[in-house]
Amino acid sequence: MENNKKLLSLYILKILEKYSDETHVLTQKDIIDKIYQTYGIEFERKTISRNIDSLIDFGYDIIKNKKTGVYLDSRRFEEGEIAFLVDAIFSSKSIPSGYAKDLIGKIMQDVSVYNTKKYKYVHKADEISRTDNKQLFLNIDVINQAIEGNKKISFQYNEYDINKNLVPKKDGGDYIVNPYFMINSRGKYYLVGNYDKYDDASHYKLELITNIKINERPIKPIQKVAEFKDGVDISKYINEHIYMFGGEACNITLKLNDKAVINDLIEWFGKDVSIRDRDNSVYASFKTNKQSFIYWALQYGENIEVIEPRELREDIKQVLKNLLEKYD
Repeated sequence: MENNKKLLSLYILKILEKYSDETHVLTQKDIIDKIYQTYGIEFERKTISRNIDSLIDFGYDIIKNKKTGVYLDSRRFEEGEIAFLVDAIFSSKSIPSGYAKDLIGKIMQDVSVYNTKKYKYVHKADEISRTDNKQLFLNIDVINQAIEGNKKISFQYNEYDINKNLVPKKDGGDYIVNPYFMINSRGKYYLVGNYDKYDDASHYKLELITNIKINERPIKPIQKVAEFKDGVDISKYINEHIYMFGGEACNITLKLNDKAVINDLIEWFGKDVSIRDRDNSVYASFKTNKQSFIYWALQYGENIEVIEPRELREDIKQVLKNLLEKYD
């Protein structure tokens, strides 16, 4: 019983977190009943009151009213923050459904039972297309350790076969890579690294990595990679590599046939896009990876025209010609 008394403040806190909010106020009797139902332990009212005061003194935002009762007024996360985190995890195709549910469950521990009803769609985590690779979080952990330890990593990189099974590339041979940083692009996690024999960056989806290990060989300094010789701006890198193709970015100028495309330009390439009105036409200039942009341009081709560079216009024309021949 003595140990239970020591833990009483924690019992009360857990009950308040789960069963109280501004519209669900608990009396001392309610708390006593909830503790008994949950933990099978009985306490006196005066003991409950003293421990609530201790929690308030410790800094918990507990509202106490002698007439109505008590409730926990604020939590680690606001409702909007909870909704954002739950939606982000739920919609991420990089996280296996089981892990997605576990992560959301941990976040939901900070939510009262009355608000958990808002997130019932979580049970549908199995229904959206997502990775089957359960090593995602192990991959993240090992990569972080390697980066902190300035070490290379080795792993198998995989692809799906015609039977939808994940099978190793390179006949199962190891990829030995210099890991530099990880980024989340369009709901997918990527490792940005480098092969020793090349001087450009390479990208790997974390969900396709298996059997990852830290290699004891030291990492190649990032400044020796051509794209990073002047340092790395992560947000700029993401905007310049929208589909995570490798290769350096180039300067692009577009003519916009529809001003509504401005919204899409900023969404995809950021606010560094330069937009100007000239001769009753709207032009946009920005820097991004050429191969990525060709894919992007195929989505918005009716509403844009590439002005510069000229070779990019020719590349798009060739892609369109190839497509026409397929469907002719």
